[in-house]
Amino acid sequence: MLTFGEAIDRAVGIASHLLHGIRGVHEDTVGDLGPYLDAPLETLFPTPAVPRDVRRHGPRLALGPRVTETLRWTSQHVPLCPHYRTRHAGEYRLNQRVTARWIHPRGGQRRQALIYVHGWLEPGPWVEEAVLLPRFHDELGVDVFHVQLPFHGSRNPKSALFHGEFFWSADLVRTMEAVRQSVIDVRTLMAWLRATQGYEEIGVTGISLGGGLTMALACVAPTPDYIMPIIGHLKLGEAVEEAPILWRMRSDLERFGLDRDKRRALFRRLGLDTLLPRLAPERQLWIPATDDVYITAALVKQQWEEWGRPPIEWIPGGHMTFPLALGQLLARAREFHRGLQPT
Repeated sequence: MLTFGEAIDRAVGIASHLLHGIRGVHEDTVGDLGPYLDAPLETLFPTPAVPRDVRRHGPRLALGPRVTETLRWTSQHVPLCPHYRTRHAGEYRLNQRVTARWIHPRGGQRRQALIYVHGWLEPGPWVEEAVLLPRFHDELGVDVFHVQLPFHGSRNPKSALFHGEFFWSADLVRTMEAVRQSVIDVRTLMAWLRATQGYEEIGVTGISLGGGLTMALACVAPTPDYIMPIIGHLKLGEAVEEAPILWRMRSDLERFGLDRDKRRALFRRLGLDTLLPRLAPERQLWIPATDDVYITAALVKQQWEEWGRPPIEWIPGGHMTFPLALGQLLARAREFHRGLQPT
């Protein structure tokens, strides 16, 4: 019998047929994946320069002792695929501008920052800014930065039917470039915070897809000072095979002639599944869910072993019901953060 968390995850997976069933991917870009296959990390995730064009707008919102500002700058992302550069500069040009919300005390910024990376299909930052991020701000004693991912929110092209449609799909070149751009945009913000704003500690956390991206950031130097991935892992090839919500991606790849074995071999060569951290295990806190249907416990445990068994806090429930364990999540995050030694 399914648990409550599993039942909700499966129900959302079924409901996703209404969203993703409207249309599939028409452009098969598997033949353009050459620059990404077996590529070194320095190629996939080049080190960004400190940006000089970051602009502060706000305060957008001031509630009690907290102020929210908006940061905007030009993405340093350069696509590897020559054919994709045309789309990046044309139809997807909105992705060349990065937006981040900055939550800090009304009296001024602190010395510790936490960057938050949101999940797939989120249209905007409102829910997190109203519920989750103020709790991180207050309970951990950190300034919080909420980065908007490519193909979401203000970066979503008009041709997309919904936010995130173009981020994770069977258009594998576009998918890889969305991941690459997400990583470089967060790393660019980290560089700016350290070089120009005087932050002495910068951590990264994220939920679901954002949790996977958070883990990728621990694999490229300079790393964050700590990470807290929530209901996420980097076994993305396996997630494509098992997660009900990714049925459309599987279906489209089948249509392109990639069966299960070919898909798995291809994802291994794309390299995300086998990334290993440069960040020490004790500077990581993993927060998976016991009954998660999308980010399964078995895959989390497999990667947890590969990454040296970092601290882990299992929360009850499934992928979509993780907010029910928010109190436990925040309490463990606060304990972990307080126990960190200065780098």
